[in-house]
Amino acid sequence: MGANKFTGILAIIVIAGTISLAVVHDSVNRKVKDFAITIDNKTDASTWLATPESLFDGNENMKLKPLLGPMSGAVALHYQGPSQMLAVNIEYWKDGVKTNISSGMGTTFQGKNNQGNYQYDGDFVYSFQDRHDPSGTVYSELVYAFISESGYASTAVRVDKPAGLNIIGEMRLQQKEKVPLDESTIVWGLQGTDKQQMLSYSSIAETLQSVQWAMVVRVGFNANKYLTRNVN
Repeated sequence: MGANKFTGILAIIVIAGTISLAVVHDSVNRKVKDFAITIDNKTDASTWLATPESLFDGNENMKLKPLLGPMSGAVALHYQGPSQMLAVNIEYWKDGVKTNISSGMGTTFQGKNNQGNYQYDGDFVYSFQDRHDPSGTVYSELVYAFISESGYASTAVRVDKPAGLNIIGEMRLQQKEKVPLDESTIVWGLQGTDKQQMLSYSSIAETLQSVQWAMVVRVGFNANKYLTRNVN
């Protein structure tokens, strides 16, 4: 796993609690932290790396786990290249077809390596939970953050689930992915069905081809290309 995510995890808890009380649908919080991220995985000059990892280091900070809910986790991101922006798309799928795309909160970074390329070593950390507004209405919310040695950025997104779903399940990144520098990849997703069973395959991209309903988070380092490319 990367480095200690304690500060970033606290940020998610704080922003989730604030939004739950104030019923704010989208909020951003930035803060500087004082720990370093170290990632041992290497990429070549043409790829960046997304690696699933544990949200906690062993038993460290495990007492925070109940506050984040069962659908929470982390993906380590390692990039070296010409872009200094980490971009996000939120995608909705229906019956195996992508139906809607919107821009999510990304982040910018300034660090460079010895070759003069921009470098990002950090984590995508998330928590998905159902919440109640003051009127008692239940809604679903995804809180996510990007954490690196220079600080973190976090936000909350209200998830529009259709009525009548019997089963809801998350789609996690199952293995390390090497992604071309100008391409993106899905780091997390949620799927649902009104049937009595739900299929899940070894990759999120494969699962999406047969979902009844899904919402996924796509990240990459070339913001200009994501609204038109990379359906899978």
